[in-house]
Formats: sequence, structure tokens, C-alpha cells
Amino acid sequence: METVLGLSSRLGLEVSPRILKDSNNTIVYLSPLPLVAKVGTSHFRDASLEALDRELDVARHLASKGAPIVCPSAETPAGPHRIADLIVTLWQFHEDRGPPDDDGAFGPVLARVHEALLDYPGPLPPFTAELKDVGWILQDRTRLGRLPEEDLRFLRRTHQELESILSVLRTDTRPLHGSPHSGNWLNTSIGLLLLDFETACRGPLEWDLSAMGDEALDAFSRVDRELLGPLRRMRSLCVAVKCWMDPDRTPEVGEAAVVHLRLLRGQPLE
Repeated sequence: METVLGLSSRLGLEVSPRILKDSNNTIVYLSPLPLVAKVGTSHFRDASLEALDRELDVARHLASKGAPIVCPSAETPAGPHRIADLIVTLWQFHEDRGPPDDDGAFGPVLARVHEALLDYPGPLPPFTAELKDVGWILQDRTRLGRLPEEDLRFLRRTHQELESILSVLRTDTRPLHGSPHSGNWLNTSIGLLLLDFETACRGPLEWDLSAMGDEALDAFSRVDRELLGPLRRMRSLCVAVKCWMDPDRTPEVGEAAVVHLRLLRGQPLE
């Protein structure tokens, strides 16, 4: 919170900050202004895939094309602002009305974002960078201190299997959001908006779709459903490893650590 107050003072903003979310990075509402600060507090900050400054550049491109996303702050400089050793970016605030009635509503909106991303001119890492990142984490036992040894061995084997599968993968790639799961959407008065582009990357369409339910697939004319299987396993592996780095950060992080490990093992969730 001191970081946000320091930035607010620097920008001449009078605010009463309130934490909205603290799962990966920390999201702070700068009440009463229609602004949200995203503070780079992720324990995964040294990964090659995640980048808040690249996220801001991608979002600015999408905002310029009228894509359905949460846009960077327009009147107050969006950043990236560097406070001590943290990066802070500023975004427009929208009230979230909760999940939409129709789970199939996400697909058409994601398709519009993909269309706007096609001519993004900046460099993006390959989607496999995330698998590489979790690979070196899995080799550093000190970063996964709470993970039982048997589960660590299982995750290492799963990582090796997925690396083998993806090493022979030949498919078209395109700019992607990277992680359009249900937690990265807001259902607002102006419709569904996608947010959190710090894992933007290049990869097959199915990598983004692997984060979504089957209801979203109908919005896309050509989907390799056989590819979805290993990509969903890759996504669960990456989520499990990242969450087991700090499962006590929030209840949501701890739950995700357990859920995705169980998904990989084919175990029931209840």
C-alpha cells in the first residue's frame, strides 16, 4: 500500500486506496477516482514470460483499436511507473457485475480481441516460455518448499512429457492473450471486458482456448480439439507450479495449487 500511496503523491492524486485482489499481482482501487493500480508483487516476477511493461504496450494497441478490454488510464499517466523495486501501472476502473448468465458469451469477445491483436507490432515471447519458466522452478527445490516430494517428482515427469510433446508441435501461431481464464474478465455495464495481458505471447489459438470452457469454442471456426488436451495439461502444470511457490498468499492461490495438481493426476475435485 505504501507503494501506491507514494505513486499517488508523486502524481498529485488524493486517493483512499483499497485492495481489490491480491492473488498474483496486487490490484488496488484508487477511490474515489476511476482508477486501478496494478502493483507487480508477483513471486513469479523473474519469469521470462510475465511483463507488466509489455502488458501495457499490448493494451494500448488494443485500446487504440476499440477492442473490448480494460484500458490503461487515459488522463493520468498509465506508466509503467517504477517505485523502489516494483512496477506499477494504472488502469480504468469498472464495476464488476459478476459472471455472465451465458458461459458461451466469452468466446465471441475473445475472438474480437484476437482480431485486434493480429497486427500488434511489438515482439512477443513464444507461449512455450511459460513451460520453460516452470521447468527451472521445478529444479529449484527451495522455491517449492510446501510441495510434497512425491508431487514434485510427479510434476517434473509431467513437465518432461509435455516438453517432448511440444518439441514436435508444428502449428500456426498468432498473438494471444495468454491466460483468458474466468478470473481475467469483468462483466461491466458496457459488456464483457478482458484484462491482464502480462502473459501475452505468440502461440496456437488453442493455447488461449485451453484456459476456457468448451462453451467458448463455438465462436471459432477452426479448433484443433486434439491439441486442446495436452495444452490444458500444460496450463494446469504451469498454474500448479506457480501457485505452489506461495500457496499461503491467499485462499484462492492455495485452492488453485491443489485443484490443478488434482486435475493433472486425474483425481476428483471434491
